[in-house]
Amino acid sequence: MPAGAQRGTEVQLSFGGERLEDTQEIICHERGLEVKQLDSVTNKVVKATLKIAPDCALGEHHLRLRTATGISELRTFFVGTFPVVSEKEPNNSPAQAQKIELNATVAGVVAGEDVDSYSVHLKKGELLSAEIQGIRLGRSAFDPRLTLMETNGTVLADVADTWLGMQDPSLSLVAPHDGNFIVQVRETTYAGNGDCHYLLHIGHFSRPTSVFPLGGKAGEKVAFRFFSEATGEFENVLKLPDAAEERFGLFAEHESLTAPTPNWIRVSDLTNVLATGPTPDREHATAASIEPPFALNGIISQKGEEGWFRFPAKKGVQFELQVYARQLRSPLDSVLEVFDSAGHSLASNDDAAGADSSLKFTPSETTNYFVRITDTLGRFGRDFCYRIEVRPPSSSIAVKIPEVSRNDTQSRQFIAVPRGNRFATLISAKRSNFGGELRFDVPELPNGVKLSADVLEANTDSEPLVFEAAADAPIGGRLLDLTATGTNAAGKVVGHFRQDVELVQGPNNTSFYNTSVEKICVAVTKEVPYSIRIVEPKVPLVKGGSMALQIAAERKPGFEEPIEVNMVWNPSGVSSQSEATIPKGATNVVYQLNAGDGAETHTWKIAVLAHAAVDGGQVYVSSQLATLEVANPYLSGKAETLATHPGESAKLTVNLQQLKPFDGKAKIRLMGLPEKITAPEAEVSKDDQKVSFDLTMDPKCQTGSFKNLFCAVEVMANGEKIPHNIAAGGILRVLPVKAEGTKVASVGGKK
Repeated sequence: MPAGAQRGTEVQLSFGGERLEDTQEIICHERGLEVKQLDSVTNKVVKATLKIAPDCALGEHHLRLRTATGISELRTFFVGTFPVVSEKEPNNSPAQAQKIELNATVAGVVAGEDVDSYSVHLKKGELLSAEIQGIRLGRSAFDPRLTLMETNGTVLADVADTWLGMQDPSLSLVAPHDGNFIVQVRETTYAGNGDCHYLLHIGHFSRPTSVFPLGGKAGEKVAFRFFSEATGEFENVLKLPDAAEERFGLFAEHESLTAPTPNWIRVSDLTNVLATGPTPDREHATAASIEPPFALNGIISQKGEEGWFRFPAKKGVQFELQVYARQLRSPLDSVLEVFDSAGHSLASNDDAAGADSSLKFTPSETTNYFVRITDTLGRFGRDFCYRIEVRPPSSSIAVKIPEVSRNDTQSRQFIAVPRGNRFATLISAKRSNFGGELRFDVPELPNGVKLSADVLEANTDSEPLVFEAAADAPIGGRLLDLTATGTNAAGKVVGHFRQDVELVQGPNNTSFYNTSVEKICVAVTKEVPYSIRIVEPKVPLVKGGSMALQIAAERKPGFEEPIEVNMVWNPSGVSSQSEATIPKGATNVVYQLNAGDGAETHTWKIAVLAHAAVDGGQVYVSSQLATLEVANPYLSGKAETLATHPGESAKLTVNLQQLKPFDGKAKIRLMGLPEKITAPEAEVSKDDQKVSFDLTMDPKCQTGSFKNLFCAVEVMANGEKIPHNIAAGGILRVLPVKAEGTKVASVGGKK
């Protein structure tokens, strides 16, 4: 804390956490922040002096702490244009209101049943805007309420939620007279707590509630029209970034003052087509003079209005139409529809699949087509802006580290490699309109760090990556681009890593506020007292079989803690035990793998991740990237159904199908027998077509039909066992012994 500061100043920050005594760096995902001083006050508190550049980007910045032993979760920090003052208690009533100079930001916190009051002086006709950043700070599910009143208690404005700020309110008002006015902040239900921090921006700035158009072409200057109830409409001409951005923040400027938080737009490679006026029906549709791709932009501002556009398209060229409204904080709840030149509906969609409408459309002939967009409930207003991007389907790859546990978007979303050791992560690549192999890369890794990665097969969407640090690799870290590259008919397709972070979750783990970063943090940490490796198997894991994978640990003298081990990832059709433990002081464990009958035959790369208690925390290391071959079985079989009685001798026969030659004899056991029925182990060779088991039936064995018989086979190769499970579904019927003298009726007779 604090959660924000003015650019061009220095600020003292305090970070809280665990095991922070060896903090070495604040890693900033964005430019403009310089750490002047960093001190680990205790193992739970770090204090820092941060210098904010005069040209530092406004808005949300993403920070992490890097210690000698690891990397912290991501936290946000906000840069603004106004000086920051601290809330001073008591300020619970208008009589106790804290006096605030206008064009300032107040850093405060709302406790239980707390109401924070601030007094500002205005002259008649002056603009007053106030905006809270509460839930958007990413600290808690704070639901703030903002009230503006006269000193006599007359309420002039009372706001809870806004479309632009979500649960964070804002208001703008022109002063009706000279005098003091009271701005109050509270939690909507008075259920504040120590985590309900806020930044309250108070000043003469304009707080636009919408911007038009909702996007522009990368690298171009675009005239954006902002709208505020208090100031009306005003224009900013802004040059957009040279690269496309899914969501880009525009900070509106009005009369030399900048809005404290942005309006959101898209930056893309598409040319804008702007609605030319009200379009209540197809006859008044705005005409696009060019064929797609392009972006259609408009506002449903009047009652009964619909957004209509006409555009030419060629036969057989498929297009995707994607609406951007809710995703950019517009209140429009869209319904999208495409019509032919005769007015027949060809395709439609509401927002059932996401926040905004989308559909695919293939013209059946070369002619003009129409697009209509409406609000689901027929609502309208100056803020009901929309953008429809129309383009051919494009190839893309989304790269991420999957959550290691449900609803946890922060744990192990980084790479922390101990010196002389390894660290593994699962990586996921989702292909869109594209297939084929992918190759992963992380350019400019820290000195002494290397990446081991297999080619990601065309029919697979995830695999393990293993990072390894040399024993003398410098301790440090950096933010890097993790890419997945493939090819299609048009050339290379490159996907980049992105971490979506749910900073605030509500009931049922609903995401209330989230943010994202597009660089992965890779760090070398200090040496740890253990390492692990997979003892590379010399034999395959066969379909329908199992493998006792050997995991070996190397311990430094004096380190005796248990080591927990789990697979980073299972190949298609392979399952594994959830976790295995190398006991205290031990150096190995067996990790069980199983392959289903439908497992894919392939040579895969696998890794295991381990964690153990080191200096009061859990430290993770991994094995190397080891080879696992999944192969077809050497033999299969089918058991003949057998019916017998307790106390009798019986022979159960299994017919074998030899699939692949093997040397020597394979051991075979009959499994699934009920209690008090036994069969000795047998042996088979590659030439045997059947095997028989002599059953010993205890007179007191259970009777009934037993349908879960199968055979466990151990084929030997390269000195190692290849376990098979074959002949599943064999049936043994144990019939009751007939009592002496009992006659059994023939068919159709009577007893």
